Amino acid sequence: MPPKTPIPSAADQTASLHDLITATLTQLTTYTTLLNPTSPTPDLPPTAAEPPNPLHLLRDTAKLIKAHVTKLSLLAINKPFTPSAVRKVLTELKATCIPALMSGSQICTLQQGEKWSEMMGREVQARTRGVVRELESLVRELGEINGGGVGGSSRRNGLVRGGGGGGGGGGGDSLRSTGVVWESCDALIELETMGIGGLAVVKAGQYRDTIRDAIEELREWKEGEDLDSEGQDELLDEGDEGVDGDRFEDLFHAANSMPSDRPELRSLAEEADGKLKKVVLLYTAAIKRRFKTLKTLEGGEGRSEEDIKRLDQVIGVLDGIPHQVDELASCFYDLDEERVRKSLKACVDEAAQAAGLMERNWEDQEDEFTTWSGKWKEAIS
Repeated sequence: MPPKTPIPSAADQTASLHDLITATLTQLTTYTTLLNPTSPTPDLPPTAAEPPNPLHLLRDTAKLIKAHVTKLSLLAINKPFTPSAVRKVLTELKATCIPALMSGSQICTLQQGEKWSEMMGREVQARTRGVVRELESLVRELGEINGGGVGGSSRRNGLVRGGGGGGGGGGGDSLRSTGVVWESCDALIELETMGIGGLAVVKAGQYRDTIRDAIEELREWKEGEDLDSEGQDELLDEGDEGVDGDRFEDLFHAANSMPSDRPELRSLAEEADGKLKKVVLLYTAAIKRRFKTLKTLEGGEGRSEEDIKRLDQVIGVLDGIPHQVDELASCFYDLDEERVRKSLKACVDEAAQAAGLMERNWEDQEDEFTTWSGKWKEAIS
């Protein structure tokens, strides 16, 4: 009769889990670095089959991760803490879920110019990185519960802390981390539900809201009260050496309100207000008539390479306009009328460029938006 395999001691089980946690953290740290926007895209291992739909792969993987971290959290708060049970679940997470997560992100990045767009590629990368970072936090907490975390105090002392107060003490934190991991996974799953068009709707809406906020700030600045005496007795006075009285007055009040003696600047502010409101209308029309009508192809695949190129061009321009609007606001606050004119023209030109890119629908046909955009260009020029 063969001898029975000896059962590992509690200290051995704790040490074994500690080693797995250390290896998992190394894996997650490496993936976090690779998912940095500035990092080069690593080569995928060669495969004979067509790569799977990355959004489907990421959706399914995120659901598996949610299930695994729930198991880990339940094991973490159960007494006595059982390192062998935690090790089994963490091994599955490390060997299958985490690599699949990385593969899905890489596939989307490699196919973004053909099917998914740079917009989707960047979003997938950012949300995948969010999942990886939250997993890293949860695994570190598991290390603390196991006995000393990734520093090996359990190995040094030869003790199992989880059986006593260790497991219960850290369990609450582990459960909170689980909720955060779930949120990051749900954000990744959401991308498959939204698709390219849905993500474009979200992005365009965010850009539009930024412009709306800028319009409101400019309006408040234009209509603000010019407080003639506030702060003039503090630090600097217009009679101090080297201070131009008129210029001092302008600079002092410019941050809070438009000077009352600048009628031309006020006229420019009113012109900018009207034109920026028309830019906001362009975003709203684009969301309704272009992005909400941008459906994925049959089977949940992306769009044609031509559509993707056009979409990335449009999103790139729409993303740039809020930055140009911020520059316009700075020109107003600097009371620089010439720069205001140039900056406002740049805002209008970029918006007109976006309208031109969206003039025809995704079937390359004219429609209601085509007619509307022509009238919009006339109104804003």
